[in-house]
Amino acid sequence: MHPDSPEPATGSERRQYRRYPVMFSVTVESAGALQQLAGELLDVSDGGLLLALPESLAVGTRVEVQLETPVMAFALPGRIVWTGTLRGPSQPHGVVFDLEQGPPFAQRLYEIARQSW
Repeated sequence: MHPDSPEPATGSERRQYRRYPVMFSVTVESAGALQQLAGELLDVSDGGLLLALPESLAVGTRVEVQLETPVMAFALPGRIVWTGTLRGPSQPHGVVFDLEQGPPFAQRLYEIARQSW
């Protein structure tokens, strides 16, 4: 597979949406928090995001992910649906969007990321 091509789901994964690898810096604000976390967006689908954050957020936490690309900015509300084990200085978090973003969203964000690589 070409390194720039979107990652297909494997047979053991039950994913509703196609995931696209991206790499963007994001700011995450959790509901009721007095601070924001700086993190990385690692992949995107039309249903959610994979984030790497320096601190663990609890499953169920409502968040707003702020992302600024070279061509547009997003504020994406959602909630944490899973967290992974610590990987060095960051921890993976799965975020599901409050509202489905629609089929062109993830692919458009992937194309923006590819142009900046």
